[in-house]
Amino acid sequence: MYRLFKNPVFIGVAAYKGQHFAGEHEAILDRAVWDEVQAILGRWEPEERARQNRPSRAPALLKGLIFADDGWAMTPGATHKGDKVYRYYVNTASMKIGKEACSVTRVPAGEIEAAVIAQVRKVLQAPEVMSQAIREVVALDPAADAQQVITMLQSIEPVWDELFPAEQARIIQLLVEQVTVSQTGLRIDMKTAGMKELIQSVMPARKVA
Repeated sequence: MYRLFKNPVFIGVAAYKGQHFAGEHEAILDRAVWDEVQAILGRWEPEERARQNRPSRAPALLKGLIFADDGWAMTPGATHKGDKVYRYYVNTASMKIGKEACSVTRVPAGEIEAAVIAQVRKVLQAPEVMSQAIREVVALDPAADAQQVITMLQSIEPVWDELFPAEQARIIQLLVEQVTVSQTGLRIDMKTAGMKELIQSVMPARKVA
């Protein structure tokens, strides 16, 4: 949740495409506390981003979620050519019973992951999803600050590109049930309880106990 705490929404500021504007919402944190937190985070940001962005460290976003339409799971793989790394998902059937038995042998990881990310970002922006989120917050804890939780959820989408790969993967795992690949396209099934799980992850621990 590192990038989430870098979002100025907590001090009443709205961020959009790298620019900051005065928000219409009230600040959640005192500015002095915010500045202190930013100073602490700034001490290790370059090193942490470099570490997590290495191809060997970046997690496969769809690990455990992606399947071919023949029912076989697809596993992440990579090919190194010079300094470049080409990532893909390969049908496990091709390794066990041969490529000729597969409806889909392998697919490029970047294209598939981009399609899934686009769907997740769309879900995070949907007004009806936010309405459902409010109901989920109240159901989890009638005394919870629903608006604070919604503000936190809404702050995820604008800074998605700045999230560490591990953070993106965690959100994908919470919201996506399964990704099915066929020769004609892609089907993305979202978890019916995914938003509830995401809400539980951002609510204070004492409120979801």
